Amino acid sequence: MMIAPPFWHPSVARGFILDWDGVLADTKLDFAPIRAKYFKGERVPLVEAADMLEESRREDLERDLYELEMEGARGAEPVQGAHELLEWLRMWKIPWAVVSRNCRDSIFEAAKRCSIELPETVMSRDEGPLKPDPQALWAAAGAIGVEPSLCLMVGDFIFDLYGARRAGMRAVLVERVVPEWDLAGKRGRKWLERAWEIDAALPEASPEIFAVALAAVGLGIGGLKLPEKARLSLEQWERAHFLPLSLVDRPIVSVLTQVLGERFPQVNFSRNGASLELPGDPDLVEEAVLSWMK
Repeated sequence: MMIAPPFWHPSVARGFILDWDGVLADTKLDFAPIRAKYFKGERVPLVEAADMLEESRREDLERDLYELEMEGARGAEPVQGAHELLEWLRMWKIPWAVVSRNCRDSIFEAAKRCSIELPETVMSRDEGPLKPDPQALWAAAGAIGVEPSLCLMVGDFIFDLYGARRAGMRAVLVERVVPEWDLAGKRGRKWLERAWEIDAALPEASPEIFAVALAAVGLGIGGLKLPEKARLSLEQWERAHFLPLSLVDRPIVSVLTQVLGERFPQVNFSRNGASLELPGDPDLVEEAVLSWMK
């Protein structure tokens, strides 16, 4: 296939690096119970956040994560089009590898269930390093004998795109709608339009301020308010789990901007729209928003 520059098509890639879960196999993993058990429901990267836990808790988390992935693997189904993609790669003799954050046992179990013949190069969480570390993708490219710039990363999560960009690779995203993120489908357009108008005042002294902020923006709230002089306390840092200690005593607004900016880039910290005082308990945020909506 001839593609005139500056245009590009995935079929011209010399090597393919594929994520596993969500790209080739669908294991329907739900990490919410684990996040609730160890991180108060915060959407943290579990493998990295585990380092913030005490050793015994970290071991419990690793065991729970392994068991969850194995359970999902035993009920795995091939993603629509996965077999066709692999047949196309075989037909054109294009080398490929699997690079996944899942454990190795779950990948092989799911492959058996899905009748997928794995390539020689399978890099899992057990081997490390992990995406989005570019070394994971460089190692895979080296294993299949293709320059990173000539490889294509196929994934279904932001870490796949980050990793590819850092490694100097092109990437394509397999879009898979996560139901709890589909606010338009759950709440409707009018809800989103009204929620976007809200400028919610965060409870400055709440130790759960980050969980409150995440709950608020997860409901579609477009603006958050916080005094500029408010600084991150040690207690708030301890409750956040995933934040580095160096952020203690930094302005909370700047920390929140950093934490929320990548996932919720639309959130504004300087608007002057309708106001809502948010409760200090994240479990009460939705109730407060619903009351404001009436």
